[in-house]
Amino acid sequence: MASVLMEFGRGLAKFEVPEGRFLGHVRPREATAVPDVGSAVRAAITNPIRGRPLVDLAAAADKALVLTVDYTRPSPRELLEPVLATLAEQSVETNVCIAGGRHRLMSDEEVLAHLGNDICSAYPIMQHDSFDAGAHAELGTTPRGTPIRVDRAIFDCDLVIAVGFIEPTYLAGFSGARKMLMPGMAWHEAIDANHYLITDPNCRVGVLDGNPISEDMEDFARELPLDFIVYSVVGPHDETTAVVAGNRDQAHRAGCRLSGNIFRVRGPMADIVISSAGGYPYDCDLVQGKKAIIPAHELVKPGGVIIIVAEAEEKWGAETTFVDWLRNYTPEEICKRVRDRAQFSLGAHGARILARPVVEHGAQVIALVGKDFVDDLSETFVQATADPQEAMSWAMQRVGDAASIVAVHQARRLMVEAEQ
Repeated sequence: MASVLMEFGRGLAKFEVPEGRFLGHVRPREATAVPDVGSAVRAAITNPIRGRPLVDLAAAADKALVLTVDYTRPSPRELLEPVLATLAEQSVETNVCIAGGRHRLMSDEEVLAHLGNDICSAYPIMQHDSFDAGAHAELGTTPRGTPIRVDRAIFDCDLVIAVGFIEPTYLAGFSGARKMLMPGMAWHEAIDANHYLITDPNCRVGVLDGNPISEDMEDFARELPLDFIVYSVVGPHDETTAVVAGNRDQAHRAGCRLSGNIFRVRGPMADIVISSAGGYPYDCDLVQGKKAIIPAHELVKPGGVIIIVAEAEEKWGAETTFVDWLRNYTPEEICKRVRDRAQFSLGAHGARILARPVVEHGAQVIALVGKDFVDDLSETFVQATADPQEAMSWAMQRVGDAASIVAVHQARRLMVEAEQ
């Protein structure tokens, strides 16, 4: 037997698999981290891609809003500090806003841990609330019908800066730039309207052009203020491998190309695919942990098994629709209902991700989760256990002892192409 260690919460889960049946690990390419993140940021904001240096923009501004990411991403403090210092040197009044889209608001303790005491004590910290009707302004619709309803805080200043991370995402191709406004600062119904486009097969991880979700995000953000971006191109261990800054379009594209070099990989097809989103915080709940399905869907053989490895210490992490659909509808019903715009929601979309392998490949989905979450999944089509060996036993019972097995790591970011 071979021991296969998978990222699970704040630790590892160990699977024992037949050595002769294990095809190996699929993971991002290793990348070289920049030796000093602060220095890399300062160099990038001084010599930006297609734009004026940040110090020049700051010299002409009175008030700035710095948008950044929430706890479901790495801490942005090393990126923020040189940006905030540049604004302070020019005496710009600055607020920091966590642009979390429809994610839950962070507690004060979480914000402090995420941004650090130096930032939290020196700057007002705001959190976007996508359900606060009075906080949003409406400016029409995109060509695809998404209401351009956005947090009016972006209009209360004369310089808007986005600071975050570029990585592949199964919805918009890559994170970053326009995504800080949609979904980051958008009204919840606008987010649903944009995410409805996931039903289009052209929405694929690592694809920008021709991806209707990404293009709709660009349409949403096109006339909205976003004057400068500063982004880390993250590697497989959340390390900063490069920093891009400057024009929201050109700098973003440059970062996406670098990200693709790390996360675009090939892997073997297998009867059993063990797939981890990457451990905490990427499996803090099932909404985040379910992203492990995306590359596994590309590698599982017809009639096979996908084991998603996600501790989900916060359990569902989603609106009631996600829970209700998983409990009350078959995978076939979910995939059919989600195409009805009147029934679509972010929760419905999440249920569809778990249902797709069942419908399209005849696969079984097993979830390795924390022991406190197992019973919550008992009424769904997802088999759940807190024991890695029980999950493997169930999988082998379905596909037989001769099953081939592959392990997928950092699955939430991977762009996987099946080997032929």
